Formats: sequence, structure tokens, C-alpha cells
Amino acid sequence: MSGSKKLKSNEIFELIAQGREGLSRAGIEEGQEECERIWMKLLGCARSAIYLEKHELALSGARERFLAILERRAQRIPLAYLLKEVDFWQETLFVDERCLIPRPETEILVEQVLKALGTDYGKSFSFLDIGTGSGAIAAAVLNACPSSRGTLLDISGEALDVARENVKRYDLEDRAKLVCGDLFNALDASDRFDWIVSNPPYLSETDLKELQEELKVEPRQALDGGKDGLDFYRRIIREASGRLNPGGRLALELGQGQAERVSKWLHEAGYDNIHRFKDHLQVERVILAQRHS
Repeated sequence: MSGSKKLKSNEIFELIAQGREGLSRAGIEEGQEECERIWMKLLGCARSAIYLEKHELALSGARERFLAILERRAQRIPLAYLLKEVDFWQETLFVDERCLIPRPETEILVEQVLKALGTDYGKSFSFLDIGTGSGAIAAAVLNACPSSRGTLLDISGEALDVARENVKRYDLEDRAKLVCGDLFNALDASDRFDWIVSNPPYLSETDLKELQEELKVEPRQALDGGKDGLDFYRRIIREASGRLNPGGRLALELGQGQAERVSKWLHEAGYDNIHRFKDHLQVERVILAQRHS
């Protein structure tokens, strides 16, 4: 390509070192990893390929693009928004400022849903993903379970546009239905599901006042769980049993310190087989419950 520049690995080493120092000054601890992720995106290569001394990486304007992304990242804009993608479960999803960035903690919900299915991956079942955002949970389940059908629900039409991009990315249009609206009010009266899954907004008023800089960039509507952070759990638990088929299951991600109260409400609402699962920090992060048959 005329005018394209070849960047050798030693030049990339220097740029990564420069970027790491700049991000550290901005209060970003994972500067090395983030710089590597930027190069992986720019060059379309695996992490190891960045460091192959004999490997010349030809890409016009790569240095300038790297530095431009670094400048915005130092302003505490989430890297996923700058790269327009995030790895989640076994997928690489499109994301931007219209949706919440999927977190590794939410993979625990996917993991426990798939474990609960056991050997029934090939079985036909339906699920509702409340507050789907980017469609991360739904895409993971639909890809893992080829006979499943998902309804992706979100109050934000902009977030649903992102989910639609990810549904298209993985050719899931024939098994995914996207619905815009406020929880169960948006559904047809006859709609029933074998599973209802959700990572609802669960930050309290106090949490929202103490947000790290990156979270302030993400859609507040996807974070705000009301005064105590539990508004959506109250609504979902109250209404979900009428939307589940007999023996159907509910799977919810939780905020820190919320498991006990949510468990109590599920028990009082008539659910059984209530199980809680911890994340790597030993926070009870996911709860599964079953409607009586």
C-alpha cells in the first residue's frame, strides 16, 4: 500500500511502554494489558504476535491510531467503547455508549444456566432476557443451545439496536425476538417462558454517588436500581412466576450484599430450589430459583 508504514516489534514495545506510563498517570492500573488489546484490535492479531521480533506489522496510520485511542482512554472512557467490542463468554460482542459493557461476573449467570440445563443443551426451550443491553446473555445461551429461542427485552431502544447488531453478528435472527418496553408490560399476555434471566440495574443511590470514572460514561438507566438498588428485583420476582411455564426457572445477577433479601423474597413468592453462586471475590453474585410445577 502506498504511504503505509511498517511498524517493527521493537517500535511497538516502545509505544506500549509509553502508553502504559500514560495510563498509569491517569489512574488506570491495567495499562500493559490495555495497550496490548489496542494493538490486537488495530493489527488483527493474537497477543503473542505483537511480540514476534521478526514480525513486521504493516498498517497505515497504526501509530497515530494507537496514540489517539490512548488519549481518549486516559480520559477514562472505557476501552470497550473505544474498540467497539468486548469478549464475553465465547463471543466477541459489538458494544458502544448506548449499552452497558458486559462484565465477567455476568458470565457466572450464563455458566449456571448452562449447568442447570445439564445434558439438555439440544432440547428446545424458551427464555426471556430482561434488560438485555448488548444481548450478551442471550447470545451466549442461543449459541450454546441451538434449539433455544430467546426474547430480548430492554426499555432502551438504543440498547436494543446494539443487541440487534450482535444477533446479526451470530446469525441468530430466526431464534431471537427483540422487544422494547418496561419489563413484562411490553410482552403479549400469552407469553410464557421456560427460563427468565436478567442482569438488572442494581446500584443504590449511595453506589451511584461513588461511581468510578468509567461507569459514569455508561448508561445510567442500566445501573440505577433505585434507592436501595433492589427496585427491579421486587418487580421481577412479583411478576415473573406468572410468566414462567410450570417448573420454569429464574436466574438473576445480584449486587454485593443483596443475596439474602432476594432469596427471602423468592421463598415468599413460592419459588423453591433456590441456589446462590459466588464470584471470584466470594461475593454472592447469581441466584437461581424454580417455579413450583
